[in-house]
Amino acid sequence: MAILEMKKISKAFFGVYANEKIDLSINKGEIHALLGENGAGKTTLMNILFGIYRADEGTIFWKGNAVCFHSPKQAIGAGIGMVHQHFSLVKKLTVLDNMILGLESKGVFVNRKDAKDKINAMAQKYGLEVEPLAKIEDLSVGQRQRVEILKALYRDVELLILDEPTGILTPNETKHFFEVLRKLKKEGYAIIIITHRMSEILAISDKVSILRDGVLVKELVTSETNPEELSHYMIGRELNSTFEKREAKVQKTALTLQGIHLKQSKKAVLLKDVDLQVQTGEILGIAGVDGNGQKELCEVITGIRKPSAGQITCFDEDITRDSVRVRFEKGISYISDDRHEDGLVLAMNVEENLILRDYQKKHFSVKTILNRKNMKQTAEDAISKYRIKTSGTSKGVTAVRLLSGGNQQKVIIAREISESGKFIIANQPTRGLDIGATEFVRSVLMEERNKGNSVLLVSADLEEILALSDRIAVMFGGRVVGVLAREDATIERLGLLMGGIQEGN
Repeated sequence: MAILEMKKISKAFFGVYANEKIDLSINKGEIHALLGENGAGKTTLMNILFGIYRADEGTIFWKGNAVCFHSPKQAIGAGIGMVHQHFSLVKKLTVLDNMILGLESKGVFVNRKDAKDKINAMAQKYGLEVEPLAKIEDLSVGQRQRVEILKALYRDVELLILDEPTGILTPNETKHFFEVLRKLKKEGYAIIIITHRMSEILAISDKVSILRDGVLVKELVTSETNPEELSHYMIGRELNSTFEKREAKVQKTALTLQGIHLKQSKKAVLLKDVDLQVQTGEILGIAGVDGNGQKELCEVITGIRKPSAGQITCFDEDITRDSVRVRFEKGISYISDDRHEDGLVLAMNVEENLILRDYQKKHFSVKTILNRKNMKQTAEDAISKYRIKTSGTSKGVTAVRLLSGGNQQKVIIAREISESGKFIIANQPTRGLDIGATEFVRSVLMEERNKGNSVLLVSADLEEILALSDRIAVMFGGRVVGVLAREDATIERLGLLMGGIQEGN
């Protein structure tokens, strides 16, 4: 018997359907995958179930009863938990405080010791270790994801919705996480997983529902399908998993890091003795378990953080003390791993976000007066070239917060990859993207490489690292512990280095 049934669910924004008459049925003890391009309506459908949005039409049946949740609190109280792609944690509070936030207790105060013990027990059980007294703002993206998952499990849910839960996990972490899901499934939990990775859908799900442009186009039994059929229903074509790699005409050193140190405090050292070179016409992949200094490395190169020691040279010019703007003007672009925190101003529209780097230039403003005509044209060109899905007739004035995660990412890429860009830092550029958008972003990075530009690619997806990189550097504990040529790199060799095991030991 189905624990959840969603019947003829419809939801429109500004006259455009995000969901149109969707039927979805989930059984107890079932892992059900939700597949579709960014903007296909997957997250919107789950947000309706979770009480964030109200459906315009349709009915939700939860455990046989018609329900309409007016808030996530109501949904959680009924036994439905959701781990969002973009975290919903209070950064100034600790892990423990976030876990118990909003929970009721018999007394005035929640028993913090009991809560801490329960968190530690759950973290150990599921392999999602995190320090309960650590502040969220001090955690890496990967650690914050663990908190979100634990937070949902802490509330004893019966249905767990996971929106791109493995986007920041290594292959081994993903494998272990899937073991957790299989255990929950065996215990009778119902699980809905939104993922853009075909291999994950085939490995973990029992059924898969495919959405395209807000419509349910097909439901399949996972064991009876294959990647070609899934991609056909999702994007109407087969994927191109290979990329043309052209040799650079003249290869020279684009960036050199020498003896880079970065201290957070007297005790905490985030980067230690980092020596690295990136050539023109190459993609240098940076592999490592999230939180081993990759983000700090990116921020040192872009100028967001200043190194405690060492020198940074870009095209034979010392840029160690240059500002972020000066470095951008010299050709260094940055695609951040956290688009909401670092990449976008969510309250602004697409046009405004696209000129955040260049608004002071004469093409876009004169004496602080913005040239809306040029802004509109720039947005229209970017929307067309990067296939950004927006709503309404004036597409460029769509608020960025209303775009899907993948289309928000495309706005950042459209802004950062410019004619003047010579060195592109791409930190988790395909995190949370569907397979079609992932393919597109990867092809853009490869095109930049083939043009003779340099790409520093940070990714938790080893398949992505291996598919795109010319060389691969591995980080552990804030150090570069090995640099391998692509032809010498295997998942096994990279995995050992990512775990801090030096070759030959």
